[in-house]
Amino acid sequence: MEKEIQCDDLELEELLCVRVFSNTFHVIGLDRYYKAITEWAERKVLTGEESDTLLILASLNLEPIPDRNEVEQYLKIYQREMNIQNPHPHYSALVWLRMQIGYLIASKSGEDVEGKLALFTHYFLDFPPRAFARSANILSNFYWELFDEVIPIFYSKASEMSENELILHVKERLTPLYRKLDNSDWMGILAREIFV
Repeated sequence: MEKEIQCDDLELEELLCVRVFSNTFHVIGLDRYYKAITEWAERKVLTGEESDTLLILASLNLEPIPDRNEVEQYLKIYQREMNIQNPHPHYSALVWLRMQIGYLIASKSGEDVEGKLALFTHYFLDFPPRAFARSANILSNFYWELFDEVIPIFYSKASEMSENELILHVKERLTPLYRKLDNSDWMGILAREIFV
């Protein structure tokens, strides 16, 4: 299973979280991940951050598909230089979830909402930490609440809404959850199984 990740402006922590989470659930293709790392490095160099390793990583972005081994090598060197550890899998799962909810909130069409929510009907319902599994379950139930048309005489809730109403409804329902996942204090609480 590979879910398209929008990597245009992700920070290094988010990219590392996506990679760690992808070791369990393949949520990003490796070529796309390595390209995102080199794009991140290029953005950092352009903002004036000085590091030879970062400059090498950024230069690898000149290739349409950066060499995986070189990106891994220089990323590890950069992480060592900056004392950056790979994030814990539980924390990574919550960051990935926050990203997915953010994409849902930013959806521009009902079809986009349905496609993104449908992912949660098949995967992640028992993946730790508990906050992740519960949130995935909420998203799965939200999908069925909006799009379930199993019984032919009933129309789904989404089919009774205009596209703008549906998009607004999704934003209203998911914004509180997104705010919790976007707050470092809440993330510490939700990922506390890491420290127990």
